[in-house]
Formats: sequence, structure tokens, C-alpha cells
Amino acid sequence: MSSDPTEIFAAFDFSRLAISFTVLCVSFLLAKSLKILSSRLAKAFPDYRLRIEQMTTMTNFVLVIGSIALAIFLLFRSKEAALAIGGSIGLAFAIGAKDVAASLLSGLIVMFDRSFRVGDRVKFGDIYGDVLAIGVRSTRIRTLDDSIVTVPNSQFMNSPVTSANAGALDMQVEVTFFVSPISDLKLVEKLVREAAIASRSVYLEKPVVVLFKDQLAGNVFYTRALLKAYVLDVSYEKRFESEVTERVHAAFAKHQVPGPQSVYQGPG
Repeated sequence: MSSDPTEIFAAFDFSRLAISFTVLCVSFLLAKSLKILSSRLAKAFPDYRLRIEQMTTMTNFVLVIGSIALAIFLLFRSKEAALAIGGSIGLAFAIGAKDVAASLLSGLIVMFDRSFRVGDRVKFGDIYGDVLAIGVRSTRIRTLDDSIVTVPNSQFMNSPVTSANAGALDMQVEVTFFVSPISDLKLVEKLVREAAIASRSVYLEKPVVVLFKDQLAGNVFYTRALLKAYVLDVSYEKRFESEVTERVHAAFAKHQVPGPQSVYQGPG
């Protein structure tokens, strides 16, 4: 197709501008209504909260992309003109705004590759928190201190992202304790397990495991007791850690479980 601005301008039918605008408005209202409905459904059915949020995000993503494409397509007089000019505009956009184009393409990859989903608790660089929304250009993450971080989708293509729950409602939590190597490890395991099982946040349909490992740090020789347990919901992670730590410390004090000791005290 010719690059003459007059011919390009003639390819548009501006009498359909109102229809295109209506399509965008309707899609916006549908997206907002769907978001409100999903929020209510998530409260009514908390066991399916993540699935509802994930389906809503996917539907809104397709709705936004589809409505924008349809609104633009309706402005062209013919399909051939839409394909020709659309391809030229797309190429110019990709060259002139490569960072934005990269984020848009990355958004599609993130959404359909499903490396992480809405509701996942993820770690990305120094950011650790819950994925609130995956948009066309960026992803919003709420950190554990309740800050909202917006990350361009293109950054996820070059750096690893760790998902703690991979789309599930429950997640594994690790809590570490340190005791003396001369401790009764059977007793330590019993106390740590009891502290975990006593928590209202623990998910007992999955295993509760305590693992031991001897370690040396500087002149301190100790045994690490690593608790691995699952919580019912990702939001219970820190609450579970705090409850278990408090109970274990009280149990260790009651049973006089010795803590780490220095191997070499040095000259007096």
C-alpha cells in the first residue's frame, strides 16, 4: 500500500468512530463489572479465590486486547486496508516504542505461559509479595509490607521469578531453629512438629517435616532444625512463622534444650 498520507487517511471511515468508541466503553464496563463480580465470588467461595482471580485476569486480558483490535479494525473501509496499514503501524510502533512493545509482547507471554499467576506469592529480585494483577503492559505486586510495586512485563523475560505456591491456595513455609549438637534431636523434632500442628494456619493434608543438619559458622558449631510445613493460604505465611517460633522457644525453654555453643572460647 502507498505511504502517501492522503491515501492512508482515505482508508479510514470516521463515520464508524462512534461505534468504535462504543465498543471500547462496553468492554471497559464489562471488565469493571467482571472484576466486581469476581471479588464477591472470591469472598463467597474462599477455597476457590485464586482460581476466580486467575480466570478474571485472563478474561479481562483477552477482553481488552480484543476490544482494542476490534475498535481499530472497524475504522478501516476494507480488510485489506486494515491489514496493510495495521502492519505498517505495528512495525513503526515496535521500532519507535520498543520498550512499550516489549512489555506488551511480554504481557502476552506471561499470561499464556503461566510462569506465575494472579494470587501467586512470588520473589522477583528484591521484590517478594502477591501478584495482584497481570496487565497488558505491567504486573502489580503487593509486598508483605503492603506496598504496591509495578513491574514492566519485559523485565520478567530476563530475570528468574520464583513462585511459592504455583497457582495453589496453600504454600510451603520453612522455619529454621538452631540447637546444640548434643541436644536430644528426637525431642527437638517432637517439639517443633507439635508447635506446627498446633497452629490454626497449618494445612495437615500435606506433610509436616523436620530436617536436621550440622553446621559450623565461625567458631560456633550447631545443628539446624528446618521445619517444612504447608499453610492453608499464602496470606498465613508470616502468621504461621510467628506462631511456631513463639511456641518452639517456649517449649525449648521448658525442656531445657541447649542452644548453639562456641567451639573455641579463646584465652581468658
